[in-house]
Amino acid sequence: FLDGVVNSLCGQRGQPFDQFSKVFSLSAFWQCSDAWAAFFKSRRAPRLAEEELLSELQYIPESHRTVVARVWKTRAADIVEVLLKDTEQISGPVLKDFDWKVKLVLGSDKVASQKVPLLSLDLTLFEQRKGRDVSIEMTSEEVHRLIVALEAAHKAAVQLQA
Repeated sequence: FLDGVVNSLCGQRGQPFDQFSKVFSLSAFWQCSDAWAAFFKSRRAPRLAEEELLSELQYIPESHRTVVARVWKTRAADIVEVLLKDTEQISGPVLKDFDWKVKLVLGSDKVASQKVPLLSLDLTLFEQRKGRDVSIEMTSEEVHRLIVALEAAHKAAVQLQA
């Protein structure tokens, strides 16, 4: 039953109700499935030591605790993967790599000699495990604003870690 709950968390087919119809009513089957899914998805479940897990489950029979511990131990990687996917879905794109080049625009048809420096910034972003490339051209003023914003973000990140 619990392997089926973890399977359904992972997007696979869970256990069919027919296998448990002698033990559960349909509503009890779904309530029990939802309760165990919530337990496995709780923030602390994948990080619990086995002793902590067993003490948390002290109110259920010993044989049931052993089964829960076995499923938890063997499927912890799958549960962590589900939690990571859930977290990725609520977060924005993540910068994976970048490349930059400086160009000097010497002129165009309208203005004979602009001599404007441009920064070409190529970003590789990952969003929901898919990569995408973004190219941006920036003037020196825009580059300066970007650097100031990145320095402020770095300072905030350092303060959060401290």
